[in-house]
Amino acid sequence: MESKIDHEYHKVLNYCQTHPVPEYMLKQSVAWQQGLWKTYWHLLDLAPFALKGKVAVDFGCKYGHLLPLLISIEVDQAIGIDVEDTYLDAGRMVFEKLYPNVKLLKSDQGYIPLQPESVDFVLVNEVISHINPGYLETFYAEIARILKRKGVVLISDGNNLENARCREKLVSLYESWENGPDGSKTDRDTVTECYLTRRTNMIRARYPDLDLLQADYLARNTSGLFGDYLIRTIDDYVKTGELIRRPYRRGIPPTNPNFSGVVMERGLYPHQIKISLESYGLRCKRVLLKPTFIRSGFKGLLKDVLVSSRYWVKGRFSPWLLKIKAEGFQMIGVKE
Repeated sequence: MESKIDHEYHKVLNYCQTHPVPEYMLKQSVAWQQGLWKTYWHLLDLAPFALKGKVAVDFGCKYGHLLPLLISIEVDQAIGIDVEDTYLDAGRMVFEKLYPNVKLLKSDQGYIPLQPESVDFVLVNEVISHINPGYLETFYAEIARILKRKGVVLISDGNNLENARCREKLVSLYESWENGPDGSKTDRDTVTECYLTRRTNMIRARYPDLDLLQADYLARNTSGLFGDYLIRTIDDYVKTGELIRRPYRRGIPPTNPNFSGVVMERGLYPHQIKISLESYGLRCKRVLLKPTFIRSGFKGLLKDVLVSSRYWVKGRFSPWLLKIKAEGFQMIGVKE
């Protein structure tokens, strides 16, 4: 199976190297070909049934690099969904071209453009923390709508607010993504352009003659606004000089001012997700991600045995303790 998967990602990389694609997409293609897919393979192992012959969705697919892996395990159809047109447009040029049973679709305001009871499995990996909270309940309802009876959603994320260390790390991450400076490095990524800069650029592009101090004042007091509402707020200020001030508040996950309104790494309490999904008819439970064995040699084997034993003991006798300590979480919901 691994050779089959490797073949697919070699094919994808070769296509990206010989066709005009975004630079970041090419970098991602290299990473997936070099083995990034193994992380997702490990995650898919949590699915309670084989995906062969099923309709599978990757929500928050970005370009769609998970889709060849789904094709390799012989799903009937692999669907990637995202909110960003730039990702989807590039992904369609590659993955829809290479695979006839792949399609990429756009989600808007939490809505999913699929028919009721048409999907067997949905993966939401490191995405739930980016969905604008104003759209989150719509998203939960849509997941319940599109799943077939006994269909499964698997939500995995690294931002567990039950974990004190995670909460502390998120506060500094939020500050960097809201206020920068641009190019600063966090514990997990690089802030190429902070959201304050993005709002400032939007204001200056729309009103190039606006005084720089006014543009800065406006950008600093429209934190959390995005899309049409942000544009209307900018227009109203320029016309009237009046503004309901919304400065950034430390500890609040910042919002991308573009029309998708995605948030940066919003922390979540897993039981909140469970309660919401269950209100739409899904039976939910936390699950433990199995340890990945990647060490080599005799000492590596001993470490793998130790990790496996600890996983078994904690999972059997104190699962609540392990879950609370973890910075991330995995949740499975099954449609009744």
